[in-house]
Amino acid sequence: MATLTQQRPTPKAAPTNGDATLDRIAALYREPEWLTRARRDALAAYAGSALPDRVTHLWRYTAPEQFIPQDGAAALAAPSASGKREFPSVLADELGPESVAAAAYIREGLVWKTAVDEELSRAGLLIMDLHEGAQQKPELVQQHLGSLIGADFGKFEAFTNAAWSGGLLVYVPRGLELSRPVHLVTAQPVHLTDVAGRLLVIVDEGASLTLIDEYGDGAAASIPQRTHHIVEAFVGRGARFTYAPIQNWNRNTTSYMTQRARLDSDARIDVVMTSMGGASAKVDCGTILSAPGGESNIYGLAIGDQSQRFDHHTVHRHASGRTRSDLKFKVALRDNADSVYTGLIRIDEKSAFCEAYQENRNLILSPKAKAESIPELEILNNEVRCSHGATVGRIDEQEIFYCESRGIDRAEAIRLIVAGFIEPIVQHVPDIAQSRLRSTIIRRLEER
Repeated sequence: MATLTQQRPTPKAAPTNGDATLDRIAALYREPEWLTRARRDALAAYAGSALPDRVTHLWRYTAPEQFIPQDGAAALAAPSASGKREFPSVLADELGPESVAAAAYIREGLVWKTAVDEELSRAGLLIMDLHEGAQQKPELVQQHLGSLIGADFGKFEAFTNAAWSGGLLVYVPRGLELSRPVHLVTAQPVHLTDVAGRLLVIVDEGASLTLIDEYGDGAAASIPQRTHHIVEAFVGRGARFTYAPIQNWNRNTTSYMTQRARLDSDARIDVVMTSMGGASAKVDCGTILSAPGGESNIYGLAIGDQSQRFDHHTVHRHASGRTRSDLKFKVALRDNADSVYTGLIRIDEKSAFCEAYQENRNLILSPKAKAESIPELEILNNEVRCSHGATVGRIDEQEIFYCESRGIDRAEAIRLIVAGFIEPIVQHVPDIAQSRLRSTIIRRLEER
């Protein structure tokens, strides 16, 4: 592995004036003028927009007030961070030549360290701090950053466009097919109450990328925290992209993530999202199929207990004909956990000969756990094939009896049934993360 790090000035505590903070960020990171201008416009949009209306369906079940930063201006810069800049064990154990193509570690709102296989680096694979990318690769960053999720997307997206600090650029050049995944880890903040991060992924024509994107490790923290993240992905003609975000923030964290991907002709994306952590987590994940032959598959999994709350929204927009999408989202809840899932399939007026499927299954393990499932279809063309399904239910007592009749106690029987329920989703997670994910889920199921 070739370690590609660059020492930069690290922001200290921010002043209270937002514009002054942006000027300070621009100086510290040597940001180009266009990026600082975009931040300033986003900050104005955030300050000038009202909170989302609870009447709108995407906010009907989740209070937006919980995502408001404690101090919007102070959250625009990360504090100074010290310590030896090493990879955590979750990455260090996987940095051999047979495991990952590249890795990055984000801590306290800063890109702590990056590494890229030397041969792949020579072939053009990039993984770098987004501030550096804006300076060194403006032809990539300026064209794409904010074009899918800009300041006009929503109030909290405007905040993230203004406030992000720990940002990454991942670029796979034309024709480069990676046989090993890229692995990113964003550590649980310790000193920050608010964190805003960005990820920009560009998979060029004919290239392929598998990206594992982990958030948090479930470790305890003494202060409530809020995290905001934006992920934008551009998948070129005939390219393949597998994106696996794994959310495991601690129980004092409130998280908000917005992700969008745009597919060119004959491109494919597989999104495998896992939500296990946080006190309250809201995710807005979607794909725009913009050219014929595009295919998008979203596989989702949420495991909740205690008083956790999950709010997931997915959207497949068929902006071109002859495109295909599929979604499978599974949820398992116990104790007082709560989940709402809203899934939209939109087929534009001129998008004939599309196929779209959507399935949401919810397994309720306790009397007070609750799940809502809201499928949505906006089909503006008759020459299509679409279907959807949703279920909310408890474990069948006959399945438990079957296990007990073979010497398995009730608690173990429930654990096995839930493990079997979620396994079809876990199998889509990249191989090197599957065993750890299964172990984490099993521990959650065994907790009393």
